[in-house]
Amino acid sequence: MPDADRTIADATCTACGCLCDDIVLTVSNHRIVAAEHACPIGAAWFLADHGPGDRPIATIEGQPATAEQALGRAAEILAKSRSPLIVGLTRTSLETQARAVAIADRLGAAIDPGDSGDSLPRWRAIQRVGIVSATLGEVKNRADVIVFWGVDPITTHPRHLERYSVGPRGRFVPEGRAGRTVVVVDVAPTATSAVADRFVRIVADEQGEVLATLRALVLGVEMPEAEDPVRELAETLKTARYGAFFFGPDLGRSRGGEAVVEDALKLVRDLNHATRFVALTLGGPGNPSGAEAVLTWQAGSPRAVDFSAGFPQFLPDDATAEAMLSQGRADAVLIVADDPTGFLSGEARAHLGRIPTIVIGPDATSRDATVALGSATMGIHSGGTIMRCDGATLPLRPALATTRPSDLEWLTDLERRLTEIPGEPRAISP
Repeated sequence: MPDADRTIADATCTACGCLCDDIVLTVSNHRIVAAEHACPIGAAWFLADHGPGDRPIATIEGQPATAEQALGRAAEILAKSRSPLIVGLTRTSLETQARAVAIADRLGAAIDPGDSGDSLPRWRAIQRVGIVSATLGEVKNRADVIVFWGVDPITTHPRHLERYSVGPRGRFVPEGRAGRTVVVVDVAPTATSAVADRFVRIVADEQGEVLATLRALVLGVEMPEAEDPVRELAETLKTARYGAFFFGPDLGRSRGGEAVVEDALKLVRDLNHATRFVALTLGGPGNPSGAEAVLTWQAGSPRAVDFSAGFPQFLPDDATAEAMLSQGRADAVLIVADDPTGFLSGEARAHLGRIPTIVIGPDATSRDATVALGSATMGIHSGGTIMRCDGATLPLRPALATTRPSDLEWLTDLERRLTEIPGEPRAISP
């Protein structure tokens, strides 16, 4: 792809969970110099220097290596491993994620995308009680009551209110913002609460109690001890024509953990006896929803999947990256398109430093790894498909050329190398 001066319309931004797909990029002199419609977070992402600089395409033990040498060493490490772990995957395409699952199946590895510590409470709650959800397009067109519980989208997802939830004119909410009631429930005032119609302040470790009280009030149970702000909130929820409840990982971090997430999902379910209400997350940067979807599609569970028995098993207490590393059970790690160390405990990071690691990513060769494979940057140099938090799939339209392989190309070559190593490998996926 040439990097002559040109314009790329409808590019998709992966800098936050909004995944805005209306960005207009201007390319000049091998750089993106303008990103029309992008928020400050997105603009900073697009306008950054995405070139590899003087970093080698691959390294072995920190020393420059050819692609062939690095792939050979990586395949050797994984083939000899008795308890491999594949982690990361939140900043790459659906196609790459599917290839990583195929390699996990071949190796009998555990595979755990990104920040499973934050996501597992949500998924375990969903598996137990289900979730009433919708697309963001449905929220935009129908919702007249918007609840942001423990999230601050103006700060973290700057265009969320503008594009999906509060500001846009919808088919059944033609007044736009004037036709919506916005409620923020949080432990302290936020940028979003400053523009909301109502702010309900709560104590972080009392979220379960507040949600249980709301459920009781919604179901018509007398609750004389309920405080007025909670009573008013219950009335607002009950009288909505269509409501949307947006929440984040703070629910699962509070006292009660996944039980609190269950309470939130049950509240939304209870509201559907009298009106229409849906629950959604804001989504994270990159493609975490895609990783969860691909794993669920191919292995039956969104996180912490273990293939060591010859078939996929969901082991949320044993097959997370944190558990595998902190307990010293992983003996080799393949990190794809992400840096999971920020989500790991000190014990897990210490064990990670003691075992062979293979890192694939744009900055891989600048990181401490046994084998590092420098790749193109998703959405900047390489294309593919990603998934928004509501399940909508979006195409990537890369703006810049690069000589670096994509992470999908690296994984495809690595998988083929694994088939050439003597043994009894499973059949390669197409």
